[in-house]
Amino acid sequence: MVRINRNVRAASAETSGSPISRHSGAPNNGQALHYDIIILGAGIAGLAAARKATKAGKRILVIDKGKRIGGRFATRRASGFTFTHGAQFLTAHDTKHDDSFGNVCADALAHGVLANWNFDGKSTLIGSPTMRDFPTFLGRDINIMQAVEITHIKTANTGLEFHDADGLVASCDQTIITAPAPQTAKLLWHIAPALALTADAVKFAPCWTAMFGFNDPSQLPQTPQPMRFRDSPIAFASWEARRPSSDASNHALTLQASAEWSQAHLEDDSDEAMAALLDALGVAVGEAFPTPDYAAAHRWRYAKVMTPADPEAPCVASCGRIAIAGDWMIGARVEAAFISGQNAASRLVGAQQ
Repeated sequence: MVRINRNVRAASAETSGSPISRHSGAPNNGQALHYDIIILGAGIAGLAAARKATKAGKRILVIDKGKRIGGRFATRRASGFTFTHGAQFLTAHDTKHDDSFGNVCADALAHGVLANWNFDGKSTLIGSPTMRDFPTFLGRDINIMQAVEITHIKTANTGLEFHDADGLVASCDQTIITAPAPQTAKLLWHIAPALALTADAVKFAPCWTAMFGFNDPSQLPQTPQPMRFRDSPIAFASWEARRPSSDASNHALTLQASAEWSQAHLEDDSDEAMAALLDALGVAVGEAFPTPDYAAAHRWRYAKVMTPADPEAPCVASCGRIAIAGDWMIGARVEAAFISGQNAASRLVGAQQ
């Protein structure tokens, strides 16, 4: 087994940039601001909802617990390496209206923040130069508060109040919750139990992702790009340098484990998971890998929707104040998340008119 030296591992947090704990649109005088709509989560569903609500003239705030927007559109930079450790690609089909996902992606292509990537006979799109650039493009000119984890939501005379561990953050007339379904259910049990039940029925598969950086590429096995496997702990593997728009000197390898392996090893120590996955890739390609110069892992607990919400289940509270959205409302595709976010915003705006 390849031994992963703990000394080469970086901290689990991103190493580039500083977290923004309070966006410029957040309260800075001790008074929580009030918005027409607060959107919880700055993944693709949340950003789509924010775009739609803003276009309808609503004063909105997006709150996200992460340091970077985009949810599973994640990029990690560490020790001179760059890794695509979340969503690997996206596809777009709907072009029926100006703000459809297909047309938004076409606009992103024209601006150079998406690029075409063809493999296995399939036409896909990837972020350019990184996957994170696409949600950044979607989130431009949107009021976003980052690194704030909402712990509970209260009903009040002014509408809805959002609280974190330190107290009141902001209030609103309406809200769209786009967190993963288990987190959405937990937040809504006491104020919108019907929506919590919708979210609680959703099933996800987890995914362990392992990241390895190598300073000496001459020692590395020559493998196809990208690599997919069946009946292996590895579901997907990719050399970052071979992705379009990538730095050819970025000798970084990203592995994503199968849903079955990830579930069976969900609570493993990250060092054990990394070593096991690199060994498994060596077995799959028939050649051992050298000890990496950098290694890290990320455990996605809610990586892929296996059982989406019942299409007949409630998605807007009877009061017309609360809606839910996410790929888990429709299916395991990025475009599904975008459509769900748009639908939630349209339903709330319609309910208020």
